[in-house]
Amino acid sequence: MLVNRILKHGKKSLAYQIIYRAVKKIQQKTETNPLSVLRQAIRGVTPNIAVKARRVGDRLI
Repeated sequence: MLVNRILKHGKKSLAYQIIYRAVKKIQQKTETNPLSVLRQAIRGVTPNIAVKARRVGDRLI
């Protein structure tokens, strides 16, 4: 799923390379499990609330 988010112009192999390099760098710098660091980083940037569309007249806002 993370690879598909990074995907540009249908180049999935390049997206995999970017992910693998990032994981390797995280492991070298932190010397911990890189996947837990990635999970924590993703949780840190995701919004805590969800924004729902609201109908005003005929339009969705």
